[in-house]
Amino acid sequence: PPPTGRSTPAKVIVELEVIEKEMPISEGVSYTFWTFGGTVPGSFIRVRQGDTVEFHLKNAPDSKMPHNIDLHGVTGPGGGAASSFTAPGHASQFTFKALNAGLYVYHCATAPVGMHIANGMYGLILIEPPGGMSKVDREYYVMQSEFYTAGRNGAPGLQPFSMEKAVEERPDYVVFNGSVGALTGDHALTAKTGEVIRLFIGNGGP
Repeated sequence: PPPTGRSTPAKVIVELEVIEKEMPISEGVSYTFWTFGGTVPGSFIRVRQGDTVEFHLKNAPDSKMPHNIDLHGVTGPGGGAASSFTAPGHASQFTFKALNAGLYVYHCATAPVGMHIANGMYGLILIEPPGGMSKVDREYYVMQSEFYTAGRNGAPGLQPFSMEKAVEERPDYVVFNGSVGALTGDHALTAKTGEVIRLFIGNGGP
């Protein structure tokens, strides 16, 4: 999203839906990702320091698991996790004040937390400082993460999550933005000579 462009705080409504969906993780390989907003990483959230944020979290009716959200930019119980535990087909709501400027990770904090994060449930929230940020020509959003699949790297077809590999921290895929080659070839980040670029970079882990 573009800079807020505001000189004063405001009330901001953020709506995010958890969607469990099958998508490619590599050529010929698919995976059932758990997502915030249908993408990995999840939707980039952008507010201003001092804003009052009304956060709505929906969990799609066809989800198999309950989910919640822990925003590291929130000052409060579990970053909102305690207030946002949401069963499939339901919605939750909580309100927070964005007290501290910075770039923060958010993720699902439903147990087992590592499994939810390993399946793609993370993103970034930017809380802009009161004076805003310097103007740039382009902004890009990049998150690194790992995936743990039953089949080895490149094994074709739909690959299920491997809890054993996750516990042992033996990932089959270490990627940027959710899949192999997500930032290469036709999807490469581009810029022109002399342009000023801002990169928002996060580490989803787990």
